[in-house]
Amino acid sequence: MADPKDHPELHPESAWQVQTQVLRAEPGLGQHTGGSDCLVVIYTREGRGPLGKRIQLDGPAQELTIGRDVTNSLVLEFEGVSRKHAKLVKRDGVWWVHDNNSTNGTYVNDALTRETPLRNGDRVKVGDVILKYLSAGDLESEFIETISQMMVTDGLTQAANKRHLTEKITDELNRSLRHGRPLSLVMFDVDHFKKVNDTYGHVAGDVVLKEIASLVRSRVRRNEVFGRYGGEEFALLLPETTLQGAVTLAQELCVLVASQPFLFDRIRIPVTISLGVAQWNPAIRTTDDFIRAADAKLFQAKRSGRNRVCA
Repeated sequence: MADPKDHPELHPESAWQVQTQVLRAEPGLGQHTGGSDCLVVIYTREGRGPLGKRIQLDGPAQELTIGRDVTNSLVLEFEGVSRKHAKLVKRDGVWWVHDNNSTNGTYVNDALTRETPLRNGDRVKVGDVILKYLSAGDLESEFIETISQMMVTDGLTQAANKRHLTEKITDELNRSLRHGRPLSLVMFDVDHFKKVNDTYGHVAGDVVLKEIASLVRSRVRRNEVFGRYGGEEFALLLPETTLQGAVTLAQELCVLVASQPFLFDRIRIPVTISLGVAQWNPAIRTTDDFIRAADAKLFQAKRSGRNRVCA
């Protein structure tokens, strides 16, 4: 296995750390002082995968497992990562990292470790992935949270962007594969959106998209994810929701948008949406499979006359 010392990009001079080093706080044991502790993925081989991803450590769970197996809390499918590589355990307000007898070992600040408490700013290396631990209230953590929000948010609609949306679908799909929990996906787009742009102008089209996004966000619960998939197409990921529950919500959104007075320069623009709904089942193994299933139902709704829900 490659030694981190042989790779200058693994040290504080890395691009991500150069951007944030001005806000670095003094190191100390990771006591919870407000906000939430977190891990940030600061290095992956060739920059692929979840680079920049922020994993909050503020839930009720006092343990977070890391490895390639989909049953882990944090799944890292990278070279050198064992199936059950390591775990983080919280004791007396401090997070400890434990190596699970992994093949290539777990490193904290370039030192091989079996068990060690984490301090603010520590780097944890598992295989070809490096995570940085930041304690609650750390200025760098707050800065990264702001940057993270910018990285995952669509600038026009303030919905999740496509990258973040697909990552969340993958995460929830893995959870459903592990535990067999219900999971539904709604895909929808704006009917005749090109006509809206051609008739009223692209600025009016942007206003329509922003207002639709605002309407949908008002119906989204905390554990659900609403994102812009591209252009005028959006998606709504619904964990712990059956097909019938997803269809009910989709129908409510369909009626809500159709009844909304979309105004631009005091001109009312008629707007409707078509929605397709799919529920996860064991035959759906990948994110692309899930999106295709919901998209097929969306296409059916468009072909059947638009302004409707198909499931």
